[in-house]
Amino acid sequence: MINLRKTLSEVNSVLKKENISCALIGGFALAAYGIHRSTSDVDFLADGKRKEDIKRLLQEKGYNLRYESSEVLQFGGAGFVDVLLANRPLSLEMLKSAQNNPELNVYVLKAEDIIGLKIQAYKNDSLREYKDKADIQEILNKNSGLDMSRIKFYADLFGEWEVIKSLGGAK
Repeated sequence: MINLRKTLSEVNSVLKKENISCALIGGFALAAYGIHRSTSDVDFLADGKRKEDIKRLLQEKGYNLRYESSEVLQFGGAGFVDVLLANRPLSLEMLKSAQNNPELNVYVLKAEDIIGLKIQAYKNDSLREYKDKADIQEILNKNSGLDMSRIKFYADLFGEWEVIKSLGGAK
């Protein structure tokens, strides 16, 4: 049986040990913001300049590279791991502003940045739309004090501000 908490801990430890900047995104990251939902993998955002190191380190740990592009690495093995590669200034900025979550013992992207990635994800893959919009709505409803100008910035990149406002972003 796959133990995603163990996978999270193992991958995070390997990357931290090699000083590779990374932060949790995806379903596990939602837990840091009070949202619990099932997930089948562990998702990280990591420094794209370290792509080859990430591949080598995870393969040395027994993970099998299942898919690779300039934007993402997907691994299988003891658990499923997706590594979104931060290659652009905006994603590198997200990575730098990630916050340590002592409960999970890992850095986690800010809620606003997770919303930004979720908007991008559903705009790039319409099959993700309902799940990602539900996640966005939960983040907006369960977290006060969000930087709405930051969320609007992301939404505007994809022409989605009216949608985000309808999900609870216009409080």
